[in-house]
Amino acid sequence: MPATAAATPPLRDEARTEAVFTLLLADAAAQRGDYAQAAAKYTAVAQQAADPGLARRAVQAALYGQDLPAAIAAAEVWQRIEPQSVDAAQLLTALELQRGNADAAREQLRRLLTLKNFQSRQDYLNLVRLLNQNVPPDTLFGVLDTLLELRPDDPQALFAYTVAATGLGQIERADKPSARLLELQPRADEAVLLRAQVLLQSGRLAQAGELLGEFLRSHPRHTQAHLMLARVRLEAKDYAAARREFETVLRYEPGNADARLAAALLAGQLGDRRTARAQLLKLAADGKQADQANFYLGKLAEDAGDTRQALAHYARVHDGEHRIEALLRRASLLAERGQLDDGLALLAGAPADSDEERLRLVLAQSDLLLEANRLQQAEKLIDDALAQNPDSLELLFARAMLLEKLDRTADMERDLKRILELDPKNANALNAWGYTLADRGERLDEAHELIKRALEQSPDNPYILDSLGWVLYRKGDLVGAETYLRRALRQLPEAEVYAHLAEVLHAQGRTDEARQVLREGLEKSPKDARLLGLQGKLDP
Repeated sequence: MPATAAATPPLRDEARTEAVFTLLLADAAAQRGDYAQAAAKYTAVAQQAADPGLARRAVQAALYGQDLPAAIAAAEVWQRIEPQSVDAAQLLTALELQRGNADAAREQLRRLLTLKNFQSRQDYLNLVRLLNQNVPPDTLFGVLDTLLELRPDDPQALFAYTVAATGLGQIERADKPSARLLELQPRADEAVLLRAQVLLQSGRLAQAGELLGEFLRSHPRHTQAHLMLARVRLEAKDYAAARREFETVLRYEPGNADARLAAALLAGQLGDRRTARAQLLKLAADGKQADQANFYLGKLAEDAGDTRQALAHYARVHDGEHRIEALLRRASLLAERGQLDDGLALLAGAPADSDEERLRLVLAQSDLLLEANRLQQAEKLIDDALAQNPDSLELLFARAMLLEKLDRTADMERDLKRILELDPKNANALNAWGYTLADRGERLDEAHELIKRALEQSPDNPYILDSLGWVLYRKGDLVGAETYLRRALRQLPEAEVYAHLAEVLHAQGRTDEARQVLREGLEKSPKDARLLGLQGKLDP
């Protein structure tokens, strides 16, 4: 029992009776949601009886009622009753900070740091958690800096401060305390890992790799250090080295599913499909990440042209982040095999956990129908979906693109106008409308203005750059057209952009250059109808 509480004389019988009655009233008030009344009565009895438990209850009631001043008043009573209480001092620091009184919060923190029983790492981490409650980072660290001022060489304070800074993306703030922590504890694994994390997040990859490599020479079985070094190698795009680190982890921890998945994906990326498949099969067998493993096994099989195996693996993805993507891949593969209706039925009958998933399934069905040139069926599908969600920008845009294919320009413009009524800065709608007009050679000034508005919203978007180049070509500005089309091609080496640039070069009389651009496009897309048509125009 705290010394102050023990020294407090017991309540007289009359006072005790009154206190019990007040407590009953406080409990009743709390039960009916009158937290202000409950907090006031709990506080009064806590102060009268010098009971820290009642003071804590008063704080809770005030916080339930979102009454910050009352919570602070109750916490101050708690602190007077129990001046050595770490919980009371931490809470007051946090409450003053939430109230916006940084000076009072710093004063409470200074008081907290005088308490002898505030010294463990968990104490510091609890403090950081309490303070980090929707407070702007500058305000938070304006208070937390007191830790570094008063305990600059306390490893636990340095650790907690660095964890808070890295967690909030304040890497510059984490630099000096993490370096000092490593100076104080050069052999402590947590100090090494935390410093490596700061170096990694600040882009100093060589330093992070050197620090971890040196640590691993004396701690070769430290899997967390190997995992951190793998992250460093990934960030540096040294995928072979990253793969080696993950495989090292697996030697010491064969059951580490995350490391096995990463090793498998890197093996696949590096062209070692056999190893990738073997690793993924192990994951799929032990069930820890079976859904992810089967998804990537499906991708491996699909890349190898084994449609049957790909479908089998995708069908085993029952949950997780890849569930919908696996469904979409199954449907697409079925359509490629001539089983379009089976693919459509698969998507139509798939459960959706959210509106977003439901939308993806509808749009995927629409895409399959478009590829099969079943345009009226695709239109009905989207019409039905829009009947349920008439202001869906995605559905309106999908129908607009479908209507353009059906050569119903007026209906397409109707949908694009509706999108822009709902979202005046929608770059996709602006660009699609402008490009359609430009491609038809209609209302070119209007098309130019629409595309410029789209580019304002997405300045480096290669699709919009291509549209701007094309409308300038239609308006006779061949030099400007070439400039934007070359910018687009650097980011988007696709058939349509190659065709546009070749057309512009040909119009400038630079036919040999146009043929070269056309050849490059055909190497990437040898069956593209637009490129093949242009080839007949350019060949002598």
